[in-house]
Amino acid sequence: MKWTNYFILCLVISALIIASILFVPGVGDMLESRLLSFLSNNAS
Repeated sequence: MKWTNYFILCLVISALIIASILFVPGVGDMLESRLLSFLSNNAS
């Protein structure tokens, strides 16, 4: 895979993830709760 194709693929995947966080209800809240639980478990 060429570098440009890889770069475009990464941009498309990133845009899809960002759009799902912004526009699909509950996805952002789920990610936030998982991140907070991960950080609280590994804080010490």
